[in-house]
Amino acid sequence: MDIDEIDIVLKSAVVILEGLAALVAILFYRKYKHTALRFFPLILVYLFLNEISAGLLHKHLEDKINLLYTIYNVIFFIFFYYVFWNFVKKRSFRKLIKTAAIIYILAGIINPFYKDIINKPQLFAYVVGACLLIFCIILYYIEILSTSRILLINQELLFWISIGLLLFYVGYLPIKLTRHYSANLTDGFVTLRVVHRILIIIMNGCFIFGFLWTKKK
Repeated sequence: MDIDEIDIVLKSAVVILEGLAALVAILFYRKYKHTALRFFPLILVYLFLNEISAGLLHKHLEDKINLLYTIYNVIFFIFFYYVFWNFVKKRSFRKLIKTAAIIYILAGIINPFYKDIINKPQLFAYVVGACLLIFCIILYYIEILSTSRILLINQELLFWISIGLLLFYVGYLPIKLTRHYSANLTDGFVTLRVVHRILIIIMNGCFIFGFLWTKKK
């Protein structure tokens, strides 16, 4: 099996895993319905439908696919800033997360002024959003490491979700920047796409494990 065939298999696996993650999130909703993660199933369903829509539109409206992901990224980042703001208790950390959200919103407003929001990916806003999300995850880890919550951390759903998010964004940011600034990349492009899909699978695997493993809050 060559790299192109692996890419095709992984593409299908990504859609299946995203659909499965959304399904499991709904089935185990009672575990976290009273927490800030209560809207997470909607995010996962939206992502799943986004992937299907992007696949259907790819041949006819390829340029417009960027808008689908731009809208999704805005919703996704703001949702998780809210989640981590809600879960951390230190006032200073909450202020930092609120500041991160404001910075991201400003980046999202600035980006369309020099990149067509309809036809072009909003790279600046995405990189800012991803870096700030990683920052929020680190704040969350710092807090739980300094409290008694660390003793039962494997039972906290956000812990498993944050692991998936951290692995994905730390791994994908270099790939996204490389693909953007190396337009002439040919063979390496498929390899990067394969790694990207593997990161998505790992992230959704962490989500699914968290839904299955953790106890009701």
